[in-house]
Amino acid sequence: GRGQGSGQQGAFMTVRSFDIGNAIFHFFKRFGENPGGALWIMICQTVLVGLLAAAGVALFVPVWDNLSQLIILDDAGQLSDEEAVRRVFGMLMPIMGFMPFIALAGIALALMSQAAWLRFLTRGEVKPGLPFRLGGDEFRLLGVNLLYWVLGVVIYFGFMTFFAISVVGAGVAAGGRDANVFTGAAGGLIVALIVLVLLIAVLVIAVRMACAPALTVHQSRFRFFESWTATRGVFWHMLVSYIAVAVMAFILSSIIGGFIQLAFLGALWPVLMEFITLEASGAKADPQQVIDAISNIFANPVTMGMIGLGFVLSYFMQIVWEGMWHGVAAYNAQRVGEEGSADDRTVLERDHPMGASPREG
Repeated sequence: GRGQGSGQQGAFMTVRSFDIGNAIFHFFKRFGENPGGALWIMICQTVLVGLLAAAGVALFVPVWDNLSQLIILDDAGQLSDEEAVRRVFGMLMPIMGFMPFIALAGIALALMSQAAWLRFLTRGEVKPGLPFRLGGDEFRLLGVNLLYWVLGVVIYFGFMTFFAISVVGAGVAAGGRDANVFTGAAGGLIVALIVLVLLIAVLVIAVRMACAPALTVHQSRFRFFESWTATRGVFWHMLVSYIAVAVMAFILSSIIGGFIQLAFLGALWPVLMEFITLEASGAKADPQQVIDAISNIFANPVTMGMIGLGFVLSYFMQIVWEGMWHGVAAYNAQRVGEEGSADDRTVLERDHPMGASPREG
């Protein structure tokens, strides 16, 4: 018994300490190890998202021509408000039936993207061929995200209920109707302190539960409450890592986003100049002119190419930021679950209040 315990203790000591720098740049470290795999995931994700967006746009293309004519007729006073509303609903209703399918496709794509990146970040794995699948990882992540949603709803209603009770209690404590400026200030201070405590509690829960998706993919087992134990002792490390990633994302997105916005502005500049010229001459653009200007944008291949390039660069940038964000939790999941560490912090035993961790699936 003693030998076994000593062996477990020695194995536990092999767990690496949390390195904030490695957590912040974990995405780039993985990228450097397999840049081809990372770029392949990025390209596939961008193409699939583009196809899904194109499908959504294609549904509305027939509506655009009808809506354009409707705007012209309405501006000419040939339609009543009731008739205009009826025609708009008549144009939109046929495509509403397709929206649930697009929404489901979007959810499936989000799960496949999350799983693909977490496999890459936690295990360095890129599935052969198309890296996006609908398998065990994705369905387990669906369960994790549903529990996130349930937890968010519980926290929201708990926050609002406790806040309402606190406001009433603070008002009573401050003197109710007989309150003066001092008791009113005291009541406001009490409410502010309560809100601060609640926000800190929400922040703690968010950070402590952040590793659930990464643990689920890394261990190929459903993991949720295990995130709380996996982040024990490294809360501040993870919080600092997330703050650093957020600051880096803000700075880089401001710089790179500025160049992308310039590309968009360059693409739309001819149309903007047309409207500026009309405004300067005192002429009022009629609906037909506005519609023609917008149609010219979509008819110009150079303009559409610049807009498309801007969207691709923007989405690539978003993928990088999300990869950096997921990288913090992925680093911690890999750290506590390294082979040979015998670290049991990510596995709940039978006597745990939340029950034992699933051994399979």
